[in-house]
Amino acid sequence: MVGPVAHTCDAIVVGAGYIGCAVASALAGAGLRTALLDRGPIPGGASRANYGNVQVQDAELAHSLPMVTAGWRRFADLERELGCSVGYRRMGSLLLIESEAQWRLMAARLPALHAAGIAAELVPAAHLAELEPLLDPWAVLGACYHANEGQVSPFAFLAAFLRLGRRRGLAVYPYTEVTGFDMAGGRVVGLRATDQRFSAGAVILTTGAWTPRLGRLLGRHWAIPHVHGQALVTERVALTLRNHLASAAFFEQMHVVEDASSHPPEHGTAAASAASPAVLAVAQSTDGHFLLGEAGVVTEDLGAQATWQGQAAIAREVTRFLPALARLRVLRGWAAPVAFTADGLPFLGPVRDLPGLILATAFKSTVVVAPLIGDVVAQLVCTGRTDLDLQPFSPDRTIAHAHG
Repeated sequence: MVGPVAHTCDAIVVGAGYIGCAVASALAGAGLRTALLDRGPIPGGASRANYGNVQVQDAELAHSLPMVTAGWRRFADLERELGCSVGYRRMGSLLLIESEAQWRLMAARLPALHAAGIAAELVPAAHLAELEPLLDPWAVLGACYHANEGQVSPFAFLAAFLRLGRRRGLAVYPYTEVTGFDMAGGRVVGLRATDQRFSAGAVILTTGAWTPRLGRLLGRHWAIPHVHGQALVTERVALTLRNHLASAAFFEQMHVVEDASSHPPEHGTAAASAASPAVLAVAQSTDGHFLLGEAGVVTEDLGAQATWQGQAAIAREVTRFLPALARLRVLRGWAAPVAFTADGLPFLGPVRDLPGLILATAFKSTVVVAPLIGDVVAQLVCTGRTDLDLQPFSPDRTIAHAHG
């Protein structure tokens, strides 16, 4: 009887989304024999259903601003480093405000943003037409505006890291699902995946919504819930969106889910996705397609099936703010499980009592930090330390169920 195929590596990265591809490429660039695994096709998970926005002003304020601003600076020279275009362009962002409470919430964020060098400002509705002509100013009280954000082409961004990684010797294994971990002397020394076995000095999980499932294989119960997120793509049109738009309601709704990790809905329930609320999140691809979203509900379902209820909710929400889009044809919809944490901070760093294991997952805005996190994890694996303070992001921290 033939045993599993054995692979010997220095590092194994599980999860081939934005973070996983950037981490794997950086590890290979550091001279480590690196394998990148994903349970499905590549790109995987939520990264295959993403606008590519390089977001800055929506950062979690207490601990994440140094990480986000350092990540943003990496984009100035990123295409040269990658050796190709990733469709990177500068553009602004508007966080739309509909209530006095949201106005106060956005105003309270400004001092911290300004201290970090993020030139955000509150703009009354009367002046929004100058910034975004497609927006109906009567639908809002105003917006929090930041002129200096950006966007990449999502698949070009991922492909660039994969190409660079492969040139550096990266081995890529799609459709390779982890079924168990190998331990020796209390240390994680590898993993089992289908009919293959991988050994390595470091295992890095960049697995988003699937991270708790893998944690249970190790006896860990990481508090990483997820939403079933949905979005739509329209036909290509001549209309031009100058900014990517989102709602200040995101700070109240999409990631402020009371006791999400302790009281999830029943696994796989149809009601979970049928009841999807929608909160505005709109961008436009470089070739003119509008990307409309998003609907989401906390669930244990890891499926990627879009629902007509969620898509209808998105259409209603988008046309309320952008009536000029009402007659556009929708080409397709998508859905994906999108991980988050109750405190808005990623799980980033080594796991206590499981040497050899590192987590890099559940980031609030992923594109802006992906190249930086690649460097951070490579530094951690190679030297045991990082220039970025990882203590607030420890996978072993206690997360309160009160969101803020």
